[in-house]
Order: sequence, then C-alpha cells, then structure tokens
Amino acid sequence: MDEDIRRQSIYLASVDLLRRLLRDEKFEKSILDRLNRKNAETMGCKVIDL
Repeated sequence: MDEDIRRQSIYLASVDLLRRLLRDEKFEKSILDRLNRKNAETMGCKVIDL
C-alpha cells in the first residue's frame, strides 16, 4: 500500500473516532478540534472538519 494512502486512511479512521466522541458528548468540541488539527498535521493530511 502506498504510504500516502496508508496515512490518509489512518487519519480518516481517527476523524471517525473523534466524530463519535463528539456525537456521544464525551469531550468538548474545542478539545476534539485541537486533536484533529494536530493529528492531521502529524500525519501530513489536509484537515477535515468534525
């Protein structure tokens, strides 16, 4: 598997997890947004809004 596709797949899986946490109101949206931005930066992906 191409490295870029692998990183994007992992990032999209993390976005799904963060959206579930937001939906279930486990954490504040601001915290999850910060995690999402940092994860995208680390993985080298474009940020997808929660």
